[in-house]
Amino acid sequence: MNYLLTFTIKHLLLLHSSSLVLKIKSVIALSLPFSFVTWFFTTISQWTISNGDFIAGVLTCIAIDHVIGSAYHAFKLKDFTIKKNLIGLITKLTFCAGAAILFEIIQHTVKETTFIYDYLKSLTRLMVILYPAGSAFMNMSALTNGVFPPIGWIQKIKTFNQDLDLDKIKDNKKQ
Repeated sequence: MNYLLTFTIKHLLLLHSSSLVLKIKSVIALSLPFSFVTWFFTTISQWTISNGDFIAGVLTCIAIDHVIGSAYHAFKLKDFTIKKNLIGLITKLTFCAGAAILFEIIQHTVKETTFIYDYLKSLTRLMVILYPAGSAFMNMSALTNGVFPPIGWIQKIKTFNQDLDLDKIKDNKKQ
């Protein structure tokens, strides 16, 4: 921290009392680190705004899973502790955020190939949503002794988690 303060003060002083060349060097030295930080936060803000529905959905799934999981551990398993509860919440938030970032990077790598991009976007977002939502469904099923949600839905989630086949989630019966 001391180095950063010294660096900043040194270059601010050079801006006010030095030659034109040193002033230019100081402007560059001061602006580069802040430019990167500004670019980074601007990029994240733009992505957050354009993907607000997805982010709200994931956070809602995490919140519902947290409440249902807390009830499951408190009343069914009787092993609830605040420490484990917070660790579980932070783990889920971290994994969902990390996976979303990694999947966005992968999607942008193949953005020119529309079919692959659309498929990966759907698949990866479904995976991120199903991590907390699937956990909430499993906890609901355990709390209701398999009554709700239906066993068929639980099986579809388990099957999707094994092979990532989107066709296994939709109803394949011909009408």
